[in-house]
Amino acid sequence: MRRGGFIGAVNPAKLQEALNVNASYVFFRESSDPRGVVGALGVPLVPQYSLAIDRRFIPLGAPLFLATTHPLSAETLIRLAAAHDTGGAIRGIVRADLFWGTGPEAGAMAGRMRQTGKMWLLWPRGEALPKSD
Repeated sequence: MRRGGFIGAVNPAKLQEALNVNASYVFFRESSDPRGVVGALGVPLVPQYSLAIDRRFIPLGAPLFLATTHPLSAETLIRLAAAHDTGGAIRGIVRADLFWGTGPEAGAMAGRMRQTGKMWLLWPRGEALPKSD
């Protein structure tokens, strides 16, 4: 899970409380997929290397070079990542959501991630980007 959980389905009374704590709380459905968390591309997400993107601007599966910092820190976070997923809150050309993994520690990191940074789409020169859906 990037952020969030199943509060809305399991305990609707806790929904507003969760949103008051973290306005970007994301809800997920349970999956029994043995591969783990699977993104919109249909492949398992890789903690700290899979990105959710706006597919109107970045093709699913595309490699991206990411340069930012860790949440609430000046520690650099620079790496090659891949567009494996999309997100409802991800709107725009240079916006992405880094998948931190599953569990409480990953959820805490994702909940704090509001960093600005730079992102480069790595694409063959002269090749057109695929049309978005």
